[in-house]
Amino acid sequence: MKFNLRVIGLVCVAASLVAILGCGVSKDKYEALLNEKIALEEKASVAVKAKDALKVEYDNLLAEKMDVATKLETAVNERAALKTEYDKILDEKISLKAAYDKLVAENKALQDSIKP
Repeated sequence: MKFNLRVIGLVCVAASLVAILGCGVSKDKYEALLNEKIALEEKASVAVKAKDALKVEYDNLLAEKMDVATKLETAVNERAALKTEYDKILDEKISLKAAYDKLVAENKALQDSIKP
């Protein structure tokens, strides 16, 4: 029992010393940790601003990509329309050439039949 009282007393003295000494945390350590916390918060703030700037840049690039895609689609559609028009004109040319050749052949046949 006497041993237990000594242990309890020793524990109380140790607890008092810890309370008096501030649990081993000095003012310098506290200020260093506080400064480190502030520096990390500033770094986090800079990182958030950089992330926001990258998001704006990404959004701008995405809008530009969509604009280019729209222009490309318009160009492809115009090319298809021009190809259709070209094919139509080519078919007309071929038909006209065939009609011309037929007329030339008929004209030659008529000239040959008229010759004595």
